[in-house]
Amino acid sequence: MKPRSSSRFGKDEKKKPFDKNARGPKKGEKGYGSPSRAPSRPQRKRMRRVLPAMDYKDVDALGKYITEKGKILPRRITRLSSKDQRTLTRLIKKSRHSGLLAFQAN
Repeated sequence: MKPRSSSRFGKDEKKKPFDKNARGPKKGEKGYGSPSRAPSRPQRKRMRRVLPAMDYKDVDALGKYITEKGKILPRRITRLSSKDQRTLTRLIKKSRHSGLLAFQAN
């Protein structure tokens, strides 16, 4: 019985070294991606609105940031900065607890 060789390669074949460039350029190298193609749409600078100075007693102004069901509008819709969104949420909750705004819509 002939002993079985543990290698995947035959006697005459040699193991070839792995070619690092066989997969193509890596991120950041020349030739990565397709620089010749322009982006599909122009990139816009995201403008954030600034929360106007308001008080928790100003129910009409706070009502603009609440849905018909009484939920507070998210940041992606109000376009406020995170700091202004937190301030707005605090004002709405304070107004609700004082009884000026309803917790739910009627």
